[in-house]
Amino acid sequence: MGFYSIWPYFIGMLAVLMLAATPLLKWADTPPTTVPVRVHTIDGLRGFLALSVVFHHAAIYHQYLLTGMWGLPPSRFYANLGGVGVSMYFMITGYLFWTQMLKAKGRPNFLRLYVGRVFRIVPLYFLLAAVVLLGVGVLTQWRLNEAPVLFAKNVGKWLAGGFLIGGPVNTYIGTGRIAAYVTWSLHYEWLFYGSLLLTSLLARTVISAALAPALGFLAAAVLLSFDQNNIPVAAIMLFCAGMGVAAAKSALASRSIPAPQWALSIGILACLALALGAIDGAYNALTIALLATAFTLILFGGTVFGLLLTRPARRLGDISYGIYLLQGPILFTLFANPSMRAFAASAAWSHWIVVLAAVLLLVLVATATHALVERPGVLAGQWVLARVASARRRPTAETPLAG
Repeated sequence: MGFYSIWPYFIGMLAVLMLAATPLLKWADTPPTTVPVRVHTIDGLRGFLALSVVFHHAAIYHQYLLTGMWGLPPSRFYANLGGVGVSMYFMITGYLFWTQMLKAKGRPNFLRLYVGRVFRIVPLYFLLAAVVLLGVGVLTQWRLNEAPVLFAKNVGKWLAGGFLIGGPVNTYIGTGRIAAYVTWSLHYEWLFYGSLLLTSLLARTVISAALAPALGFLAAAVLLSFDQNNIPVAAIMLFCAGMGVAAAKSALASRSIPAPQWALSIGILACLALALGAIDGAYNALTIALLATAFTLILFGGTVFGLLLTRPARRLGDISYGIYLLQGPILFTLFANPSMRAFAASAAWSHWIVVLAAVLLLVLVATATHALVERPGVLAGQWVLARVASARRRPTAETPLAG
């Protein structure tokens, strides 16, 4: 088995599913947010997407240990794996929030939306930022190596809740590697949420609600055909793909595609296989079109032979944010240990054993932070919204009680 064989990925996924089926992950059974109607296939999909990003970074770590260079691995499968995971995350975001815009007819409660996002994303992000900054402190021996103003600026980027992309702190160039460089995607998520202040206006009519994402998708595809892997343009195409599926489901009253479940599942797997193994680069128009097709089949009834509806898959989906966000510190810590590093570098099988241990530990950590950080954060956001609503209802001297 060569180092870049796909089997470690599938064996690792199987091991994680087996762990997720045990009582150790029972904390993950309750969703982190109160949503009237959940799309269970999306719940089941999220965990696989987050874990794909983890295995992508695990492959990167192999060549980093050997060469000291952090970059895409020479395997097309592992090189595309992370981008495919993030891409479908962006589609999910586009789908869920455009669905909200459509239900509100372009007039959503933006206060509720943004307060909800802050308290959903920021608490766990702050935990990651604290770990990263603590790591920098240890690695630089708690000595200040840059001007205080520059240090404060660099730390501030890491404390911006993901809106800004953090870089080196205290001249330590590996700061981002402690987090496996995952926080960049949050920057685009925040930009998308901000864009809803304007794009929500397009959700006020059925025609514009469907036409806007379709035109955005096509325009971005054209631009990507001239400038492949342009991340901002790719992000627009991905968000528009999700928004387009939301518009289609709304127009069709969420009806499923009239095709056998096995045919939908094969179609999903075929699109994913082509995106991962037949095309160089995850952020180009053709790959995104394949992923958009797979996403559409999932949202219109595809379950990947029932896998996305299983309890282990949905548990992993509930803790997927923690899996995605906290992978960096665990991989960094394990591979920073000299004995573990030497063992991982000695052979392909030993590297993947270390990775498997890291992934299983990561799932347990993500389960704990889901219960202890994410859920309390969501409840805190609900408390804030309730206080705001109560303050708005409270009579003032200028507004006497009726009667």
